[in-house]
Amino acid sequence: MVAQPQEGEQPKSRAQVVADVLQRNNKKSMFLQNVGMQTKRPRLTAQLETEKRDNVELRLIVSNQRAQVEDLSKQLLENEQIRIRDREEMSKKQAELEAKFELFLGQNRVA
Repeated sequence: MVAQPQEGEQPKSRAQVVADVLQRNNKKSMFLQNVGMQTKRPRLTAQLETEKRDNVELRLIVSNQRAQVEDLSKQLLENEQIRIRDREEMSKKQAELEAKFELFLGQNRVA
């Protein structure tokens, strides 16, 4: 029975096919060890589990960083709005002071 690789999956090497057959038919086969091609499935499984754990941790870190970026973006927007409002208030106050100053100067010229 020849199994075609699924989409996105690479075809198995001949050695891997032999290893799978021997492992399925005889769990205590020494053939691969004798020819220097010992299967490494337990190590690969452990490595895969480690990578999955690392991946979950990295996703959590990225999620936390996204939340921090969103918080900082909100703070930046709020600060920008406060700065604009303060600038408008200062412009109004300056205009009022200039008008009072002009009035004061006008009164002094008349007197």
